[in-house]
Amino acid sequence: MEQEKKYRLGEIEEILSEMDYSEVDDDIAEIDEDFMIQVSGWYLLIPSLGITVRSGIACVFDEEEKMFMPDFDVTVLYEGEVDSGSWLYYEQDGIVITLANWLNGRMQIEAIEGLECVLKVAE
Repeated sequence: MEQEKKYRLGEIEEILSEMDYSEVDDDIAEIDEDFMIQVSGWYLLIPSLGITVRSGIACVFDEEEKMFMPDFDVTVLYEGEVDSGSWLYYEQDGIVITLANWLNGRMQIEAIEGLECVLKVAE
C-alpha cells in the first residue's frame, strides 16, 4: 500500500526534513563499477511537469574498503512515474534549485515553489 499527501514545492524540503523515513527502503538509481546513486524510498510526483523527484546519495567505490562509500547528497529527476527506472537529471542541490536548473530558465523560482507535488511513500 502506498500513502500520498499533496504539498507545494516551496514547503516540501522543510516538511521532508521533519519526517522519519528510516523504515522505508532505499533504491539504487544508477550503478557502475565506480559510482552509484542510492535514492530514497519516498518520491515526489509533480503532475504539472510530469516529473518525479527523489532524494539520494552519490556513492563512490572505495578501493581500500572494497565497498561504495557516501560522497554527496543529490536530487534525482525522473520522467513520469518512478517505475520507469531511468533518471533524466541529477545534481548536488535541493529540489527547487535542481528543478530550476533542469528547466534552464523556462520557469521562475517563485513559480516552481508554487507547483503542487504529491509525496508518495511505499509502506
